[in-house]
Amino acid sequence: MSFSRRDALHILVSGAVSTLIFTSFKVSGAKALPRPPGALIEPEFLKYCTRCYQCIDVCPADALHPAGISGGIPNFGTPVLDWKKCIFCMNCIRTCPTGAIKRISRDDIDIGNAIINHDTCLTWSGQSKCDICYNACRYDAIKLENKIYPVVLEDPCTGCGACERKCPTNPKSIVVYYDKVKRFLPPEKGLSLRLPDESGKKHGEEDFKDWFVERIKKLGKSYGIIKEEEDE
Repeated sequence: MSFSRRDALHILVSGAVSTLIFTSFKVSGAKALPRPPGALIEPEFLKYCTRCYQCIDVCPADALHPAGISGGIPNFGTPVLDWKKCIFCMNCIRTCPTGAIKRISRDDIDIGNAIINHDTCLTWSGQSKCDICYNACRYDAIKLENKIYPVVLEDPCTGCGACERKCPTNPKSIVVYYDKVKRFLPPEKGLSLRLPDESGKKHGEEDFKDWFVERIKKLGKSYGIIKEEEDE
């Protein structure tokens, strides 16, 4: 990866200018974007999120990325979730230092509902008996009707996607639709204290210079300022 002092200066100046611009825009005009599990309601999320990127850093599934300028000035740099990649690891929830992502349990996460296509489902279509989605669900959100046919229970379904990932058909016969994302109210006492980080990656332990250089590289890559060199 090519990285120069000019690249660093470019990003730092852009970041400083962006910070000034953010404060001049009303968050009420921001475009709604998919947020990490546990995110506060959108106006509050934009107030609390400092764009520190810690949630993005600790995501093992690469399910979070910073919002670009196309998402609107107030959203620029905030974490955006790729629902299909999220594995409910809870790292972002444990790591957020400001409370923009609220400390909740895995059972409180609710981002969608799974729906079964009876025409392609192996069991429902009579092709063969299959209970893979039933066994994949950790929330008891799939029952077997007559001990054979899988049926999704809407209330306990959280949209985790485990059933969809395990489904053996192509295209998938059970698909999650993200139409009931649960958001949360902020704490009553303003910014929260730093929550215990159980993700295994602790910010602050590394040398500051190394951390700073790596941070600039990641920002440059995210916004296309720094290009990865192709393998020879």
